[in-house]
Amino acid sequence: MLLISALEKIFGQSDYRDRYMYSKATRTCIRCGKFALKFRNASARLEYSISALCQKCQDEIFNRNEPIH
Repeated sequence: MLLISALEKIFGQSDYRDRYMYSKATRTCIRCGKFALKFRNASARLEYSISALCQKCQDEIFNRNEPIH
């Protein structure tokens, strides 16, 4: 639940749009700032296109433990 609160904080910031655009342009994660290059599957890539969250952050937030391809 704490991670969801952290996401709400990110999405609610006044500079969210700028941070989102920067993350997408640089292929980085809006939450941790690391590169977002490898994803488990097409659904995870789609999630990145929506939220700009890397696979690791998606896993932490959504509690996924499947291998990354």
